[in-house]
Amino acid sequence: MRNFIGRGNFTWFVGVVEDRNDPVQLGRVRVRCFGWHTDDKSQIPTEDLPWAIPVNPVTSASDLGIGESPTGLLVGSWVVGFFIDGERAQEPMILGTINSSQNGTIDTNQLAVGNNTISYTADASISEPSDPYNTQYPYNHVMQTESGHIKEFDDTPNAERIREYHKSGTFYQVHPDGTVSTHIIKDRYTVVANNDSIHVKGNVKILVDGNVDFDCTDLNINASTGTITIGTGDVVASGISLVEHTHTDTAGVEAGITSAPNQT
Repeated sequence: MRNFIGRGNFTWFVGVVEDRNDPVQLGRVRVRCFGWHTDDKSQIPTEDLPWAIPVNPVTSASDLGIGESPTGLLVGSWVVGFFIDGERAQEPMILGTINSSQNGTIDTNQLAVGNNTISYTADASISEPSDPYNTQYPYNHVMQTESGHIKEFDDTPNAERIREYHKSGTFYQVHPDGTVSTHIIKDRYTVVANNDSIHVKGNVKILVDGNVDFDCTDLNINASTGTITIGTGDVVASGISLVEHTHTDTAGVEAGITSAPNQT
């Protein structure tokens, strides 16, 4: 009878990742399999362990670079898998990871168990709402990378949130009622290659601690049911046409403002 993968006894293992620097960059790792390899690394060094191939989920195409990269394992990760070649045990394949316990501490992300490790101060000057984090285990689904980037999809009843966090502290968060808070630690640049439209059905408040430079071809400002108020500083203008307006000169207006006929 022919022998091929899928025939014979299913030979499986549990082990710990010791090396993830795959020279051919396929996401392979070297695993010390309990019972199959000695605990004593002087007898079987890490570099003598066979490379284990990770199995991706069916949601990942794993072809032509499409899907999730198979690079999530760390040195120290506990894994479970099987040997393609049976008891010869030279061709391991990893089926998944095991959430292990380190020194008596449960190795589960703190954000998932209800401990908010990301803190920030809401901006009271714009009435930003406070942090809505109110996670209850096991509803918060967390993905965290080794450098500290985090994604949360929190299904805690009445406290549902989405948060994406960069290790620098920049993040956005969707509150349970749909409100969005965005904190950017440094600069922001937005490029729109064509048109951009914004419709705000409520009020808009913009506070700028520095200067504002506004450069455009034509600028149309229309306060259809209210007034346009310019603050107490001097207004320096050139070539501005004010049409259908009421102008009260309280701050000193300099140079080149014209009005439509019959306006004051």
